[in-house]
Formats: sequence, C-alpha cells, structure tokens
Amino acid sequence: FHLLIKMLVNQGKPCSYPVIKHGRLYYSYRGYFPARVNQQFVYNCDHHFVPPSQRSWDHLTCTAEGWSPEEPCLRQCIFNYLENGHNQHPEEKYLQGETVRVRCYEGYSLQNDQNTMTCTESGWSPPPRCIRVKTCSKSNIRIENGFLSESTFTYPLNKQTEYKCKPGYVTADASSNMIYNSYIESLL
Repeated sequence: FHLLIKMLVNQGKPCSYPVIKHGRLYYSYRGYFPARVNQQFVYNCDHHFVPPSQRSWDHLTCTAEGWSPEEPCLRQCIFNYLENGHNQHPEEKYLQGETVRVRCYEGYSLQNDQNTMTCTESGWSPPPRCIRVKTCSKSNIRIENGFLSESTFTYPLNKQTEYKCKPGYVTADASSNMIYNSYIESLL
C-alpha cells in the first residue's frame, strides 16, 4: 500500500487540456486529457508568434508543476525599419521580452527620450519611430552680463547647463557659476 501511494505521488498531478494563448495543439487530442506527467503534444502558434525554440511547431509537455513551456507562444518582432534613425540590423528577429538599442538621427529620439525598444506581446514598444526632439538654441538664449560656458549649440528641452558671469559680475547669491534650465528660459 505504501509503495502504491509513493508511485502515485511520483506520477504527479495530471494536466488538463491546455489553453494556449496565441496558439493551439496541432491535433485536437481531446480524448487524451487529463494528460499524464511527461506526456507530450505538438502545438503551433498564431501569425507573429513562435515557440521559445523559434521553430514553426514544438512540444508541450505535462510536468508535475503543469505545462512546459509555461508560455508556449511568444511574440516575434522583426526590426526592419527605424523611421528617422539608423537600423544596423535589418530583418533581425527578437522574441517577446528582448530589447534592442537604437540610434536616431541627430535631433531625433524615440518617444519619451528612450533609446531602446522592447518586443512586447503587442509589438514594439515604443514604436520604431524617432521623433524630433524639442530643443533650445544657444543663439536664442540671452544672459545679461553672462554667457553659457559649454560649447554645445543646441540643448534638449529640460537640459540643465552651466553659465558664468562676466568678470566683475556675480549672481544674487554671490556665485559666478549657475545652473541654467533651458526650458524655463526658452519660455521667457
């Protein structure tokens, strides 16, 4: 009797019919459920989704913990174009959860000033589109009796930079160096 209980415990809990998000079992197999531990079934994924192996089909295995792989179908994103940017890896494929670093043209950035895109269940996030970055031009900034001490000609919105007072001048707090917020000044 003790041996029988031990054998049943080692067999593990059977698996019920799997619900595969973005995929399906290759054949109906309905009569095989509940499945035994170590029993395998062939499955495939919907368009734009692949098994973790990245093949067109794979095996779903019943384990003591449940189905393996746990997430049988992952989104596959193809990085084939970057609007207003450089694409060093055309047609390269990425799986859900993977990221790619991008290089936008000068004066452009991905939304929210990001430089990486992530392959998500719904596609690239953010989208592969570099948008013009709002900037402040050094020539539009006037500092009475002072000057910007950096050699940069344009500054991204909200970028802080340092300015210095001309000899013989100081700021209200008696400092000759100050941090300057290009966004605030550009609104004046």
